[in-house]
Amino acid sequence: MFQRTKLASALAASAAIGLAFCSLPVQAQVVDGTAGKVSRCDMHRALGRNLPPECGGTGRPGGDTTRGRVVIGTPDSGTKPAAPAAGAPAGTRAPAAAAPAAGAPAADSTTAPQPSAPKGLGLAVQFAIDSDQLTPDAKRVVDQLAEVFKLNPTDRFVIEGHTDTTGGEAYNKSLSDRRAQAVIDYLVSQHGLSRDRFEGRGLGSAKLLLPNDPTNGRNRRVQVLNIGS
Repeated sequence: MFQRTKLASALAASAAIGLAFCSLPVQAQVVDGTAGKVSRCDMHRALGRNLPPECGGTGRPGGDTTRGRVVIGTPDSGTKPAAPAAGAPAGTRAPAAAAPAAGAPAADSTTAPQPSAPKGLGLAVQFAIDSDQLTPDAKRVVDQLAEVFKLNPTDRFVIEGHTDTTGGEAYNKSLSDRRAQAVIDYLVSQHGLSRDRFEGRGLGSAKLLLPNDPTNGRNRRVQVLNIGS
């Protein structure tokens, strides 16, 4: 009886740890990059802690990957770009804290800083219709993402697949799972990155970028979240 109780407690603890990991990216500061062009330096700023010199940082150069800007999505004509998700983009200063009222006790300067929310970037990584195969344009986007991952070798990332509402819920969930895994497979096979650094997650149409326009192509995206070491 004691052993069964001990085993049940261990399983409950393991489940709690798993749930904590899965829920971590929910409060991520996500930069919406599906509305047009995102530069490789913008990718570094949105996801990376270390920046290469050409992006104003002190990390190693990005290697021989193509420089310049990469088109990651074409906004629909006349569609108003969506507002960025909750949380300011990387590099934005937080508002200064209000001064304490007269007579109020001073803040404890020894308090440990709270961990910042994970950083994320939404990308319109293109797939053929009803396919989980990366297109040549999509591979170029993932090639640039690989630079960020290599420059931050101890960080882990969640790769989320998202769809619009075309198709059934179960089918969209399966398709988004396969697309997230396709990105991870490419990173592992073509860039030699460890699969252990990535968690694939397909969310189907559960988290639309444009909920008021559920069939808009910008809802079909891959979202990348940096969840730290």
